[in-house]
Amino acid sequence: MGNPDRRTGVWAMSGLLLAVVLVPLLLAPLVVHPAWRWLVLIAPLPALASLALLPPDATLELPWLLLGTALGLDETTWVFLLFTTLVWSLAAVPVVERLGTAAGTGRFRLLFLLALAGNLWLILAREPVGFYVGFAIMGLAAYGLILHPGGLMRRRAGRVYLAMTLIGELALFVALLLMAQTQGVTWSLPATSAPDGTVIALLLLGLGIKAGLMPLHPWLPLAYGAAPAPAAAVLSGAMSKVALLGWLRLLPLGQVALPEWGMLFVWLGLVSLLVALGVGLVQTDPRRVLAYSSISKAGLFVLLLGLLLLEPTLTPIGVGALTLYAAHHALVKSGLFLGLGLRDLDPARPLVRAGLILLALALAGAPLTSGALAKSVAKPVLVSPGWIWLDLALMLATVATMLLMARFVWLIWPAPGVDDGHRGALPMLRTSNDTQAPVGSQPAFPIWSLAAWILLLGLVAGFPFVLGEPSAWPTNAGAMLIAGLIAAPLALAIWRRAPGSGRRVRRRSLGDLVVLIEPILAAQLWTGRALFGRWNATVEAARAHLYSLGERVGSPPPDPERTLRAWPTAGWLWLGVTVLLLLLVLVAP
Repeated sequence: MGNPDRRTGVWAMSGLLLAVVLVPLLLAPLVVHPAWRWLVLIAPLPALASLALLPPDATLELPWLLLGTALGLDETTWVFLLFTTLVWSLAAVPVVERLGTAAGTGRFRLLFLLALAGNLWLILAREPVGFYVGFAIMGLAAYGLILHPGGLMRRRAGRVYLAMTLIGELALFVALLLMAQTQGVTWSLPATSAPDGTVIALLLLGLGIKAGLMPLHPWLPLAYGAAPAPAAAVLSGAMSKVALLGWLRLLPLGQVALPEWGMLFVWLGLVSLLVALGVGLVQTDPRRVLAYSSISKAGLFVLLLGLLLLEPTLTPIGVGALTLYAAHHALVKSGLFLGLGLRDLDPARPLVRAGLILLALALAGAPLTSGALAKSVAKPVLVSPGWIWLDLALMLATVATMLLMARFVWLIWPAPGVDDGHRGALPMLRTSNDTQAPVGSQPAFPIWSLAAWILLLGLVAGFPFVLGEPSAWPTNAGAMLIAGLIAAPLALAIWRRAPGSGRRVRRRSLGDLVVLIEPILAAQLWTGRALFGRWNATVEAARAHLYSLGERVGSPPPDPERTLRAWPTAGWLWLGVTVLLLLLVLVAP
């Protein structure tokens, strides 16, 4: 191929990588208008095209953007980009079809594409600035997705999510700054030198919040319970996985053994793995069950990372196992949330219920599922220390996960005399997500949303047979048998009980730690008001006296700062300063 052709190919490759991030950003303002909502389906297409057309080591450098932006692919990011794009693409269908043109959906579509752009940017980023900018865009845009379409429960979930997200972003920002002191501002990802203990602690905090690791998890069950089905699908299937990607790129895996940090990761992961399963078993809504299963899986990821920090020689196997496990969990968990959003389709309820059971079996790691394959690939790392107590804990976690999914299936299954559409769901949740738009603003039967979900079922069903060896298919058969022996008598006893009989079980709260913290904060607020109430009353009286004195003297001179503080003026000034800074960045040498 001649030199002009080679240059053309390089420019095409560069343009395609740039389009992965740029197209969602450019389409975001357009999809606010209902007539252009179908553009949401177009936004993930450049990412799919890059996966199909670009080599797995494609790179693009933009030294004029920010402090030097670089985008690129490698083996790990290729897999993350693949399952992330699939999740966003399939979730986009109900965003267009089911949310329709109801009030606030334009804002939802705008934020949906902004979160998509941030998610794709941080995956492709080959330098810390791009990684952090994408991380921040995605995290802040997701706040609006959780709030849709409004209500007290969603505002509470949004407040907790936003507060913890800002803490996580600040911790990640400081960690990247500290790493820049030793590696320079434009160092490449993955990191090439081992960070110190402070950086590792900040990475554990910042990315642990995003992953939902206990005890940094309170936002997760609140957000999963409040967000509409497409938003919950991308939150659980795509956005939470960036924490794992960040750890894989920023921790010194394979470089040096860190026994102390490795054991800390192991114990934190084990606590999150087991405790979340126990809390999930007492939940009364299927969304809560799925939320705590995600917290448990975050613990498993951190446990595996700890084992890699203990034994660097396991890194090649461990990174591959974590990547495959993330892909499996992303597809299955997003499918479960999208399926819950389709439970109100009368003609398709048996099909949706069967699909949800298939996905629940995969999440539990039943034989012949993607979960069994993921567990089989991770097994060499999990058994490498030779700790009997760890083997027993992992067996207990496997059985508990299967019981948790049995709990999920029981909650979505219609009991005699109970309406299928309201079985196991709180009324406040039913009014937001499962009935996503007014009847007049959506099709009578969302055939494309159902078709996209069936496609996802096919991907999950074929996962172990396409990617796994036959020897991995019967994994977890023994644990499945133990879980069945435990769950079957309980399920039979519960099933035979008449609806409404027996003692009413108190509903467990979504927030667990939030519920414990909120009374403390309320008590502090009440104490503060009691202590400073008299002081505030004195200040208000003095202020009123000064105002009355000023009125007797005459009207005060005009306040020039008042105009500057007005929202329209302040907004235009902020926009002007932002544009000026961007221009300075672009023209700077």
